[in-house]
This record gives sequence, structure tokens and C-alpha cells, in this order.
Amino acid sequence: MKNALIAEFIGTFFLYLIIGMCVTPPGSAALTPIAVGIGLAALVYSCGHLSKAHFNPATTITYFVAGTHAKKDFLPFIAVIFAGAALAALCIALLNPEGLQTVCPMNINYPRVAVAEFLFTFGLMWVILNVAIAKGTADNAFYGIAIGAIVAAGAYAVGPISFAAFNPAVTLSLCINGFLPWSALPVYWLIQAVAAITAGLLFKSMGITQPEELRGSM
Repeated sequence: MKNALIAEFIGTFFLYLIIGMCVTPPGSAALTPIAVGIGLAALVYSCGHLSKAHFNPATTITYFVAGTHAKKDFLPFIAVIFAGAALAALCIALLNPEGLQTVCPMNINYPRVAVAEFLFTFGLMWVILNVAIAKGTADNAFYGIAIGAIVAAGAYAVGPISFAAFNPAVTLSLCINGFLPWSALPVYWLIQAVAAITAGLLFKSMGITQPEELRGSM
């Protein structure tokens, strides 16, 4: 448990550090989704054997709903994931304060944001579930690439609409750094949670979870 929580903290910290530094001027501009996707893939490979590399409260929720995450571990995972992202946001304020001073919160079109965040949070959860705990992909070597790729693709697809958060902890840190307005935070969290629950329920209903995952779910 301790090693898993350390892995989750480190992985989430560096995930948002990459995101935040890339989107803070001068940043990486059009290459940001590629940088984030590659970075996430590396982090997933480095931590997957320790904690399944959630780095996202939505992932913890979808695993829990699918029946593959122990109840006693749910809140500790959520806590360290949020802590890792928040600390990364503070580090960005130290590393590039000049860049953050130029940032203005995104103008939110709530219907479009709701659709974008639901679809791509669901899509991310669907990919994670099917490459990490599905019977048909057991012991595959591509899980990190698949997860990084769907995040990068989603960032290109709906980044201009919702900032491509797909992650409650990332959403919080985007608010901390001024990229999203605080008033949007509850909406993002609700949509992301609903998407995660929907993906978990659908996956569970299909009965394609690895048996050993089910044995370790209580």
C-alpha cells in the first residue's frame, strides 16, 4: 500500500508538472499534447507495476465501480493523487511565475464543455480498463502507449473547448494556476465522475475483467 501511494503521488506530480509547464507561456504550444502523451506513457510504465498508475481520481472511481479496487484503498489513492497535482501546480508557480502572470482563465461554454469532458473522460477510462484489466489484453506490453495516446488525441480534439482535463486532480491544478475559472470546478468534477462511473459500470456488465483482479477487489 505504501509503495502504491508513493507511486501515485510521484506519477500525478510529474503528470501535471508536464501539463502545466507545457501550457504556461512560452510552453510547447501545438506540441503540448504530444509531450503530455509521451510523458504519461513513461509514467504509466514506471508506476504501473506498483499501483496500476491511476494518476487520476476518475481512474480510481472507474476501477472501484468495475470492482477491481479495494474499498479500503479508495480514499488514500484519491488523497495522494490530489496532493501530487496540487504540489505540481505550486511548483509551476515557482518555476515560471512570469508565464503564469500572462494566463487568463478559459471562457467556458458549459454545454460544450460538458459533452467534451464526458466523452473523452469516458474514452480515457474505457481505454484504461480494457488495456489494464481486461481478459483479452492480459499481460500486454502496450498499455502505457495506449493510455498516453488517447490522452494526446483527446487533447488535440477538445483542448480548445475544455482544456482537455479528463481528470479531477488536473482540473483542480488548472484552476490553481489560473487556466480554468474556479466556478467551473464543480461542473468538471461532476461530469468527470459521471463519465468514470458510466465506463466502470459498462465494463463490469460485460464480464471481461481478469479473474485475479476480481479476487483482489474487496
